[in-house]
Amino acid sequence: MYNETTLGLSKIEKALLIILSPIIGALLGWFIPSIAEWAIKIPFIPFEGVFEWIATLESQWVSVIAAVLGMLAGVFFVFYAFSESLKVTITDEQLKLEFKEKATTLHKSEISAIYLEKKELVILSLNGNERFRVPFDAKRDAVSGAFEKHRYPWKDKDPFENQYQRWIADHPDFPAHVNALISARERALKNEESEEAQVLRKDLASQGIVVRDKDTRQYVRIVKER
Repeated sequence: MYNETTLGLSKIEKALLIILSPIIGALLGWFIPSIAEWAIKIPFIPFEGVFEWIATLESQWVSVIAAVLGMLAGVFFVFYAFSESLKVTITDEQLKLEFKEKATTLHKSEISAIYLEKKELVILSLNGNERFRVPFDAKRDAVSGAFEKHRYPWKDKDPFENQYQRWIADHPDFPAHVNALISARERALKNEESEEAQVLRKDLASQGIVVRDKDTRQYVRIVKER
């Protein structure tokens, strides 16, 4: 039997998403007139005008149409949830990481450390650079056990955590173009532009700079070439 371990949504979790999401969406749609009548009684509720308009509609077709739309929204949510959930397939030789319809394969020989930082899975290359980082809402024991089973270099924490320093504008240790990237990422964090911040993190990694976030503050380290 092929020695393989998979981390991600379980079959039960997938089944629950597929079954419950359309049902919940349809129920919310069916009862939307009642929800609207209740909502307009709440002071300072957002979109009050929309709720008032829905509450004035008396035809039963409103509930029927809203239920169908709610069910379709539930179906779209299932596809979204699947695409946003990381799936990791582990063998003794390599990892396959599937996220947002993209697949990345890493060989064990390319990896120096794997660990969880808050709710993110982080994989470091041999020189300590960040090779992969993605949200991963899984139990730590299950994740560590899977990687240790296949003899990957699992770590309880970032092995370089003592090498980070707080970044300040025009930091003297970095060239101007690196400072510009970190500055742009700081703005993205403050503006809650998470996708842009993730892109800039990858750009910095290509320059040999690894970033850790604490709120909107950035702590950085320089990768030492081996």
